[in-house]
Amino acid sequence: MKRFAIKHTLLAALIVFAAAGYAASDLSGSSAPDFVLKSVTGANLRLSEYRGQVVMVSFWASWCGDCRAQLEGLEDLYSRYSSAGFQLLAISLDTTRRQASDTAESMDVAYPVLHDAGGEVGKLYSVEKTPVAVLIDRDGIVREVFEGYRRGDEEKYLERVRALLRE
Repeated sequence: MKRFAIKHTLLAALIVFAAAGYAASDLSGSSAPDFVLKSVTGANLRLSEYRGQVVMVSFWASWCGDCRAQLEGLEDLYSRYSSAGFQLLAISLDTTRRQASDTAESMDVAYPVLHDAGGEVGKLYSVEKTPVAVLIDRDGIVREVFEGYRRGDEEKYLERVRALLRE
């Protein structure tokens, strides 16, 4: 009987974990939740101020190697398409603003880096693990959610961003 209970408990935990892993992707097709966060430079930025542009919101943490690799890849995308109406907002889920600031500085990123001190925006976007990148169209609709990162994903991002910029 004890073994049966343990198996069911483990199965329930796996189901909850799997469901949580896909929660962010459930945003596709809905309005992107608006937020205001302070950037590491001190300015407050509001997502809705970028309406009319294609926006990618990237959730990351300084201790996450895949996150750092993704942010490096996004730098090229941002520099190539920011003048065409593409905006990138990198939201750090680190516990301190200093961690986010130090990482952004060491990577010499040109796009805004924001700090989600209490993780409220991460929760709003159902981010359970990092990295997560959310692609939002000019009308503020979430068009795609990219969970995780592998080298070469930039080609996918590039294709999707170009398509949205042409719309």
